[in-house]
Amino acid sequence: MNENDLKRYTVILGGGSGVLFQPLDETKTYILSAKHVFYKKEPNDRGTDINVLLSSIDYCFSDKQSVPITFEIKEGENYFEHSDENVDAAILILNENLGFNQIFVDQRMTSFNEFNLTGYPNSKRKTDDKYDKLIISDLNSYDDSLIALRLVVNHLDHEQITGFSGGGIMKTNGDSLLLAGIQSKTPIGPCNGEIQIVPIKRFEEIIQQNNLPQLLPNFFSKIDLLLGSIIEFNHTTPNLRPKLQGALRRQAKQIKCDLKDIYNRKILNKSAIKTNSLSSKQFWVSFLEYAIIISLIEDLEFNEELLNSMSKKRKFIFSDSSKSIYDLYSDILMFAAENIDDQCQVLVGTSIPPTTTKTRRMSTAKVPQNIYNVDDDETIDRIALRSKIKEIIHIKAIELDCINENDAVLDLFSIDQFDEILTEIKKIVNEFFNN
Repeated sequence: MNENDLKRYTVILGGGSGVLFQPLDETKTYILSAKHVFYKKEPNDRGTDINVLLSSIDYCFSDKQSVPITFEIKEGENYFEHSDENVDAAILILNENLGFNQIFVDQRMTSFNEFNLTGYPNSKRKTDDKYDKLIISDLNSYDDSLIALRLVVNHLDHEQITGFSGGGIMKTNGDSLLLAGIQSKTPIGPCNGEIQIVPIKRFEEIIQQNNLPQLLPNFFSKIDLLLGSIIEFNHTTPNLRPKLQGALRRQAKQIKCDLKDIYNRKILNKSAIKTNSLSSKQFWVSFLEYAIIISLIEDLEFNEELLNSMSKKRKFIFSDSSKSIYDLYSDILMFAAENIDDQCQVLVGTSIPPTTTKTRRMSTAKVPQNIYNVDDDETIDRIALRSKIKEIIHIKAIELDCINENDAVLDLFSIDQFDEILTEIKKIVNEFFNN
């Protein structure tokens, strides 16, 4: 991705601008913009102006800026705005895949280095290329509804800033783009180097309020954004920590799955007790940690084929329940008891890891056998299948009770002996799982 892609993902939208975004539904494309772009002022019987939602709006792509496409607005069907009238955020839904699938949301509220405001200001609407971008220099202030940013250009008159409304706060991010917010209503007078933007979380609230397909979070764009949460090794000796981090970064290159593709195809839907967990960063951190563990045990690339085979032998389950660990494990045993081999090990990720060794690895026999909620044949069948599960192993047990327990052996290697460290880790992990 480069600067031209910032332009390509930005559209002319009526008198303002918008950002193209393919959500987690490959049949749709969103245009994210400011709510006020979709309204016009009309006089009422009292002689005052009121804001009225447009019946239709024109939009133009960056490569066809003089070819408007008229779109009929149907509130609650293809147009959705934030329920709070003070939040200047709205989403227009086009029922087609336009291929704008390399853009991801970034929920940052601070540090906007390398971000740009993109859009089509009035001052350029009569030129052949109506697009412009302004570089963000600093953050002035922020709260849940608005972020005030300072531009590199410290003075813009009304014509130079009007039209940017609904434009994106974006940056290039390797082979993708990150979107942090949308430009809110521009000032009536000159812009003294400051703009106000609606943070992207407000658009995610529109999604939640209307049960729309989710926006793609930024951690789908690069595995490294998840990997950092996995290889912190905060409970490891300081001298050993960089050795383990370097070794597991190398091992992570064996993960050959596209996380976004896995999400879109709902491959892991039966791995989360609550379906909304699939949109959480913690779910994907746990899954990536699981993938690394399986690649260490099997000494193979972790791809979809390996994932399918391991789902019967070493099954991944995630729960963000706040139940006690014993009740949580009881639910997990019931949930995991489907399409598994005998002596299956269930690898579990949770929002809060268990604090003791015995609760990070627990045999099925030690988990309470709750059957009072049995009310259908499927649940009864799962109770019978539950005996095929050998034990539950929390994902964090591999770090805390496996690797850390062998820290003296691992620390014998020098910091550049990553291959040797990985060989030893594979040996230790295999012994742990086969014990």
